[in-house]
Amino acid sequence: MKHYLKQYTDRFTDFNNKSISDLILYSSGIEHCTPGYSYELRGKDYHVIHFVRDGCGTFTIEGKTYQVTPNQLFIIPAGYAFHYQSDFKHPFQYSWFGFLGIKSHFIYQVAARNQFVFDCQNAAKYEDIIREILQISDNSFSSFLKINGLMYHLLGKLVDEIEMLDYQSKQSLSSLAIHYMELHYHEAIQISDIANFVGLHPNYFANLFKEEQGISPKQYLINLKIKKSKELLLQTQDAINIVAGYVGFSDVLSFSKFFKKYTGLSPTNYRKEFAHDT
Repeated sequence: MKHYLKQYTDRFTDFNNKSISDLILYSSGIEHCTPGYSYELRGKDYHVIHFVRDGCGTFTIEGKTYQVTPNQLFIIPAGYAFHYQSDFKHPFQYSWFGFLGIKSHFIYQVAARNQFVFDCQNAAKYEDIIREILQISDNSFSSFLKINGLMYHLLGKLVDEIEMLDYQSKQSLSSLAIHYMELHYHEAIQISDIANFVGLHPNYFANLFKEEQGISPKQYLINLKIKKSKELLLQTQDAINIVAGYVGFSDVLSFSKFFKKYTGLSPTNYRKEFAHDT
């Protein structure tokens, strides 16, 4: 079996302008994989949804591996590491489309609920729409409008079919932000990173988060890092510099200052004073 691939990537719009658009197509395509074909990435800058028309394989994301079969779809939110591999006897035949924009944050609802694979009644109907996109080959303004119209049409059908994607509320945004912080507290993330994750301006995001959670996102992240630091100090024998790295600090001095500022004790003294209580 030969590897078949046909794809379209939007080059009409600069990527930076894509990210601040409401909702815009990045790429789409149809692929027939060879037996055992695999692909992995630490994370894309845009969301991708694959519709499996035929064949099967595995899809791994967030430490969980799914068996994917025909008439299923799998979702890769922007920024998530993933890996998928086609079966050696019945390799994947799928279509896909990638998209991004301020209003694309709804896709993180699947991540917040740790569900990335869904059944669909007929993957071919989504492939038919993607095939229409592929037939519009030039990067003119007219084509740009037609292609994004088809993307909205596809998303409309998808939201009708996958009920989870239809749940949108302001409350969900702060929940998604908390989910992001719990996943990435071990990195040197900023509030702007979290705001970008949920598709909001940092100032608006901070106000919304505090309104819903009763605490600023900055303080929530601080509290989360302190909580995780305490757990590591009391439940492991790891050196302080190792603990520092686990909660997003590149050097032990910065971590020690941070920890003492919010607990009144250095990490070493905290461990000495409370380790016997665990």
